[in-house]
Amino acid sequence: MNEVFNIQKLLDFFNYVFWFFLLNIFFMILNIPVVLFFLFVGISNIFTYLPLFLVTLIPTGAAFTTLLFCMGKIVRDKDLSVLKDFIRGFKMNFKQSTLFWCAELFIIFILHSNIKFFSTVKYNLVLTCIFTGLLILLALVTPYIYILISRFSMKNLDLIKASIILTFTRPILTICNVLIAAITLILFEVSPGTTVLFISSVFTFLLAFSNKALLRDLELSYSK
Repeated sequence: MNEVFNIQKLLDFFNYVFWFFLLNIFFMILNIPVVLFFLFVGISNIFTYLPLFLVTLIPTGAAFTTLLFCMGKIVRDKDLSVLKDFIRGFKMNFKQSTLFWCAELFIIFILHSNIKFFSTVKYNLVLTCIFTGLLILLALVTPYIYILISRFSMKNLDLIKASIILTFTRPILTICNVLIAAITLILFEVSPGTTVLFISSVFTFLLAFSNKALLRDLELSYSK
């Protein structure tokens, strides 16, 4: 009996590896523009060519939300039909996630431009701090926006309100989301050759797993 149980656990592990690998490949395919930017322009030139970089990031919002949709299903059901669920999640969430993501990219560009401008002007430290604070707030709110899109059907205004409220009313979870992003980046820095095969899948799985209790609490009100 123990031997059968161990074999099942091993099979489950390889299923997860297979799902994570394929989902990461799908994510990379959808993000070919940003991959080409890194190859031909370079990560070190992101701020030099920031407008171009932000344009190449446009497909990332829908791809990120689709991965969250698939990882949420894995967390809940311990099962996934990789291609079918990926296509389903992409179709369901493409319009709203892309709308929010493009708005975020525009806001990032505006805030970055203001920070860059006011940091060079005398006696404008307060404005620089304000714009920097808004950029940090945007980064904290962002995970909630796409986690909620991936799981619930919500109006845009309700989604914004809920994401901002959750950012401040769930401080531990907000910090956890930040730590997940930081740990993922550290892993990529330490071993980029290996982690690039799974990095986006691992990141979205950790987000889905850490937010599963929150989503369970909200499911009574909103459901897809």
